Amino acid sequence: MHKHIRNVFALSFLCAAASALTLSACDTPEGGATPESQPTLRTPAELGLGDGWVEQDRGLWSRIGADGVEEFVGVGEPGKLHGLASLYAAEEHLAIAAEAEGSETLQAQLAEIRALIVDIENTEIVAPSDEDLSLRCNASLTHFALASGAACNSVKADASVIYNNACNSVTETIQTYTYATCGVVTTAHSCGPKTGLSVGCGSHSYLTSATDACQSYAYAASNYYSTWQLNDTKGYCGPGGGGGTCGPCQANYDCHCGDFEGCVPRNQLCN
Repeated sequence: MHKHIRNVFALSFLCAAASALTLSACDTPEGGATPESQPTLRTPAELGLGDGWVEQDRGLWSRIGADGVEEFVGVGEPGKLHGLASLYAAEEHLAIAAEAEGSETLQAQLAEIRALIVDIENTEIVAPSDEDLSLRCNASLTHFALASGAACNSVKADASVIYNNACNSVTETIQTYTYATCGVVTTAHSCGPKTGLSVGCGSHSYLTSATDACQSYAYAASNYYSTWQLNDTKGYCGPGGGGGTCGPCQANYDCHCGDFEGCVPRNQLCN
């Protein structure tokens, strides 16, 4: 039964990633309720997340970021399920790697994301009131979730949520999670859950590989909505500087080990 539920959420995530406007497999109303009886959900624009979002499914919105990678927002209870589906896909990715390698590090990373998933599953969705969104209120909530290519042959993921409320007693529960993986090597980080009137969470993951396929993922969540992004593209290795900021490099040197390594010989293996 548990596996069946995970498969349903995985299907939900795949539907979201495909950016299809009408997908019947992702269209089951909550609890069999009719669309008319379901609560109205805030739009990303109403939540202060900017413009350009396209509704993909109930509670799920996406847009193409400046770097060309699609970013997602899950709003309300249906959006929470889509966000969980993306976490289930990340969990499956780590589980496969942990089974293949059997390392203590991967087992710890797998336990970390499973604990995060349980926390998200048990977190109550709280819709903001009109007062919470009013200009008279000084509360501020900012989300950031970016997964992208970094320096030459690198991927990175950054996620953060910052909440400050100086106008009422409404608290937020926030969490962040990131991972970066290249081949059989994965680095991951989670923060939260934290609850309060003034709280912040941040996660960062970064990896480099000149030969292996790489991927990065960022997830950020608060009371009413979550944001996430998945990236499969490494940073571009351009002439001289290697797509990073450590250049220009001398002949036969570039930045394929990441900006923090500086210019290194092009045939040098990265740490």
